[in-house]
Amino acid sequence: MRAIAGERSAAWAALAAMGLLFFLVVAGTFTSLGVVLPAMVKEMGWSWQAAGFGFTLLALSTGLASYLPTLAIRRFGVGWTLVLGTGVKTAAFLLLAFGRTLIAYDAAMILAGIAFALTANVPGAFVLARAFHNPSRAFGVYFLMGGLGGLAGPWLYLAVTALGDSWRVYWGALAGVSLVVGLIAALLAHPAAHGETLAPAPLTATGEGDWGVREALATPQFWIIVAAYTTYLLVGVTVNAISVQHMVEKGFSTPLAGALLSLNGLVNALSRAAAGELGQRLKPKTLTVAALGLLAIGALLFAVTGQLAGLAFAQVLVGAGYGVAFTATTVLMLNAFGREKNLELFSLMALISTAASVGPWFAGAMHDRMGGFSLAFIALAAISLVALGVTAGMAPPKRRRSH
Repeated sequence: MRAIAGERSAAWAALAAMGLLFFLVVAGTFTSLGVVLPAMVKEMGWSWQAAGFGFTLLALSTGLASYLPTLAIRRFGVGWTLVLGTGVKTAAFLLLAFGRTLIAYDAAMILAGIAFALTANVPGAFVLARAFHNPSRAFGVYFLMGGLGGLAGPWLYLAVTALGDSWRVYWGALAGVSLVVGLIAALLAHPAAHGETLAPAPLTATGEGDWGVREALATPQFWIIVAAYTTYLLVGVTVNAISVQHMVEKGFSTPLAGALLSLNGLVNALSRAAAGELGQRLKPKTLTVAALGLLAIGALLFAVTGQLAGLAFAQVLVGAGYGVAFTATTVLMLNAFGREKNLELFSLMALISTAASVGPWFAGAMHDRMGGFSLAFIALAAISLVALGVTAGMAPPKRRRSH
């Protein structure tokens, strides 16, 4: 009993450590950047296409670096991987705080994306999949903490500016906090994830057992799950990048628009936890289909309404869809193909989903040429509906039997 209690304590300590780190990296990158960008664009005299390109670099580097934590964890362990990610993230925030050119901004976005890959989803999924026998609830709590970072990010920036400080002070403060939190997380997560299996790995939900990487890649189900994962990232990243400016152009103030983006983050966070609990009862495929539907409706609502209530509801729908999809697609991949190679499969899914990084750049280019973001939102809604239909028709993966 004491051994079991010790294992549970180690598992929950690992969850708390990884969740705190996830909170910070989300707060300091994708969500707060969308609120800080208008001030940066105004002061530095950039175009929105240039600003959107930097946001695209953030998403692109996050995706392209997705296999780095797999290599680092397998070779050095998760603790040293988090130390590396912490150093890169601190450097990125310092570059944002002191940089004066577009090149510095773009370089900071690349570093921040690499740091996100090294400290967030992939190492988090690796730790929790091995620390908990049924990780659905743990994933829900973990993604909740990341979502709370999305809620806190815009408010942290607004609090800094309310005190009379500039956006440079905000980035400098994040650099200091990142260093401390990252090192703490590396120490606490290391014992529960460095070569230890705290929970036995059961068969997959289909009864097919653990799949090899090549086996999984040969199935259409892997690519359908990847498509759903990429779609929710595409919608979420693009909405974070452009919705504040979209609302400002509809006649609303930046603080109000930032507050509604925080509402998105709040619903996102709560939806992740709710999906974790629902995942104890409902199939992850059902949750994924529902999430894609919410994203489609939310994106379309952004395009067709200029009323505050409608825009607020759009933020709620996108937040809910993103949050549910975040948890559901992660569990769907785990249930479909097992734990043994989940680190590699999850990393590959994150790598391939780099395609979502074109969203902010494309939306920014459309804005510069057409004077608004409405058509970009319509495109997001259409893509979400296509992914919904394909996912809804997906059958469980089955191994080919030799005769």
